[in-house]
Amino acid sequence: MRVIQGSGVRRAMAALVVFGLLFLSASAALADLCPRVKFVQLGNQSLEIGWTMGIDERDIPDVYGVQFGGYRVWVKEVWNDEEFFLAREYVWGEEDTSAAGYWDLEPFYEDSIRVYTDTDAQNAFPYMLSVTAFEAGVSSVNEDCLDQNSSVIVYPRAGQQDVLKKIQAIPNPYRSSADWEHGGERRIAFVKLPGMATIRIYTASAKLVRTLHHDDPHSDQESWDLRNSDGEDVAPGVYIWSVEAPELGSIAGKIMVIK
Repeated sequence: MRVIQGSGVRRAMAALVVFGLLFLSASAALADLCPRVKFVQLGNQSLEIGWTMGIDERDIPDVYGVQFGGYRVWVKEVWNDEEFFLAREYVWGEEDTSAAGYWDLEPFYEDSIRVYTDTDAQNAFPYMLSVTAFEAGVSSVNEDCLDQNSSVIVYPRAGQQDVLKKIQAIPNPYRSSADWEHGGERRIAFVKLPGMATIRIYTASAKLVRTLHHDDPHSDQESWDLRNSDGEDVAPGVYIWSVEAPELGSIAGKIMVIK
């Protein structure tokens, strides 16, 4: 009787070991089912993220041992201090153009890069992007992959501008609760700048507070952290700014700082 019971226990234990190994193998496969981000690009009111799995999606079941479900693209509006929200889901095999998960990505070819573009972003506001893959029929999110693929904070922007009268300092007036601030950051953004420009900020009595140098043909923005040249926070009040650009001339304006 004891021998029979012992054999039954051993068989049960062996089954548990096999099940555990299979579970660990599946967990490992799911953990590995994570796209690799190839780039994050910024544009005028746009964000773009490109990624790849490195293999044809049709081969994922053979390579990873799971049924591929698709991709999920995530966006975080950093200034809101909120979590990532699902911006777009691509469901493998979905051909209905009216479906939320419509798969409109191109057929796979060697070194394919999948691309998602968000054209509703706000220039000069901070965002983060990420992308994950998921197993068919599984709604849970691979949090490790989400964190691994999280981009640095990025700011949508236009390219260089060449009309000085369009330059703005935003927000104006500035308040310490400005929508785009995060993590204690304080900043005023000069937007619609040319590729090269010198920005000077003065007090109302014409005392120079700070000089900023902008040199970026791909961006129309330069930020001021509301500190003077000694690294000290400026006081509330009215400030004068001027922008000088080679061959374009100069322009000036006012900023109201409210705390």
